[in-house]
Amino acid sequence: MKFTERSDELPRNGRRKSSSDFYHVIIRGINRERIFETNRHKEKLTKYLKEKEVETVEIYAYCIMSNHLHLLLHGPLKEISEYMKAVQTAYALYYNRKMERNGHVFQNRFKSFPIESEEYLWQCFYYIHLNPVKAKITGKMNRYQYSSAQEYIYEKKGLIRENARQFIKSGQMTYSAERVIPQLEEVYIEDLPEDTKEQKERIFRKWIEIYLEEHPDLQFWDLQKLPENRKDFAETMLDPRVMSRKELLRRLDKFRQ
Repeated sequence: MKFTERSDELPRNGRRKSSSDFYHVIIRGINRERIFETNRHKEKLTKYLKEKEVETVEIYAYCIMSNHLHLLLHGPLKEISEYMKAVQTAYALYYNRKMERNGHVFQNRFKSFPIESEEYLWQCFYYIHLNPVKAKITGKMNRYQYSSAQEYIYEKKGLIRENARQFIKSGQMTYSAERVIPQLEEVYIEDLPEDTKEQKERIFRKWIEIYLEEHPDLQFWDLQKLPENRKDFAETMLDPRVMSRKELLRRLDKFRQ
């Protein structure tokens, strides 16, 4: 797989396309409800992820938590959108019938984060599998039943196709867990509640301050002059799809090159 320069093209639905066709996809229960709370719920979601699969969309990693789902997907954005719509519709019908309820099940549409570098791809891969560890559900990611960690480690059959297995196997020689996991940030913007916009902005500002402290020769206004298009820079600084401080700093370094 090749990783090229990020495209700023926005399709009609407002989703940013990835030049690598890799995306970190997240769906959440409405109001952060625990819509995947029981083992039966998780198994049903796994079933729909398998039943609705299409040839052009591949799952490279997944983790089902009690109120949200993480996916690392590869494929054309249009086909990914159709796949996610099919999965969410099927599960919503099941969940409302099972729980004898009506109304929305998911918090808006799914979120998609384009992945534009191999390093970022591997950060997402391990981040997804570490969710149960971070939530203190288990001490090791390979002990959690409802993620792809066991499919890779124990070669269990499930949602991961052979092409993805081989890609991950070959890449882990360079991007091992020992190398990547220590680089992951403690705070991820996506982990914060939807209504904490001010808190997110404060975190972003703090990250920028740290960057300027590490580059004393720069001033904030100097950074704004770096890109040819200042609008692109503003979008980068405030892009809610930037997951971590490490990713923000990577983008800032790219502007300095």
